[in-house]
Amino acid sequence: MKAKLPVLLLIMLIVTNPKRISAQDPAWVRDNTWFFDNFTKDTLSWDLFRETFIGVAPAPSADFDGFFYDALYQTKLAAPGLCYGMDVMAMLIMKNGGHLGFCHPPYVYSGVGRPDDPNLETAIEITHGNQINHGFLSFMLDVLAANELRNGNYAYLKVQEFLSKDDQPVICISGSQGGITGDSGHVIVPYAIEQIGNTRKIYVYDPNRSYYVAGTDGKDFYDTHQNFILINATTGSWSYLMAGSMGTWFGDPGSGGRIVAAPLSVVGKKDRLPQSLLAEGAIAINTILIYGNNVKVEQITDLKSGRRLMNEKGNDIETHEDRRLKNVLPFISFAGIIPASGKKGNAYFIRGNSQLDIQIRAFGDYKIGMMFNGKFKLIKGHGNGNIEHYGSPRLSTTASHQKKISAPPILLNNASKFNGSKHRP
Repeated sequence: MKAKLPVLLLIMLIVTNPKRISAQDPAWVRDNTWFFDNFTKDTLSWDLFRETFIGVAPAPSADFDGFFYDALYQTKLAAPGLCYGMDVMAMLIMKNGGHLGFCHPPYVYSGVGRPDDPNLETAIEITHGNQINHGFLSFMLDVLAANELRNGNYAYLKVQEFLSKDDQPVICISGSQGGITGDSGHVIVPYAIEQIGNTRKIYVYDPNRSYYVAGTDGKDFYDTHQNFILINATTGSWSYLMAGSMGTWFGDPGSGGRIVAAPLSVVGKKDRLPQSLLAEGAIAINTILIYGNNVKVEQITDLKSGRRLMNEKGNDIETHEDRRLKNVLPFISFAGIIPASGKKGNAYFIRGNSQLDIQIRAFGDYKIGMMFNGKFKLIKGHGNGNIEHYGSPRLSTTASHQKKISAPPILLNNASKFNGSKHRP
């Protein structure tokens, strides 16, 4: 009997340890993910906003926190879905045995279309907000600076690295036009990788496809081994078949959707709002939020270097290395179901205090909220379809209250190309 005890203990460890497997196995999804599918929430309250981030005031205010809540958090973040919160919450439960009062395994919590327990729904919503905190956005800005937002091979190697370090990753992907703000984003959980010849696969859990729902967008997706991101090891191109009618999302290092692997040590950490850490110089995160139903950012340009965010056509981010703006991240809500309803918002997170020209085209009312170097400026405007130019606040800006800018046009350093358009400081 004594000789059999170590073997018995080994078997028990293998059966009860949910964290690691060496190959694709649907049992990992069965044991470590939710019973219910991804769900939506039309509005997230200010109380949830306070719980999500460190250092938020008890009541809504007229400063940048209030504008950030109105323009980005309140409806844009969860109305398309809560895949980020679902995935990160499940992985925190797996790693730590529990999180925010809920224990492993996640599938024991019932629900059809959403969790039956309203407290669990609240916990997922709180965790969902991590995608716009300082730590996660700093990580994404690092990937942007390295020009690896869309490289399938880079994501594959990062998944391999994070799994080997027992730092469970998630993967953030977006549609084929993933370089521009406002596109749909989705979060899936990688748990195994495979390479055969020139073909690489990352096997994933998709919160739009519960293992506990029958059919091709449920249990069959995992049991027939269709649950993978396909990557070309030579080119770095990738593709993933989304659930339902969303089709195949795809990209490569120079075009298409984003694919970024981020570890639980980053995505699962509660942190401050991006503008709350008033770091100096190159590590500061500043924010521009442009809010309105019919407003489009045509271009963002660094006035000193001449580097720009968009390409010549204005339909994707610039990929040419000597013209690429490396410190401005267009925001995509990683939610996973449908585009948000209601007023649309364009959000840009900026590292450092570069002087920027922001070129917009608007039809109707819009607002621009800017947070630079700890100072907030709110601009209200009404567009008639003409190009308008705004400059990011200079470091000497003293205005920290809401006001409409009605100053006469001011020419920028390279103003010769702005003839016939408006510019506002």
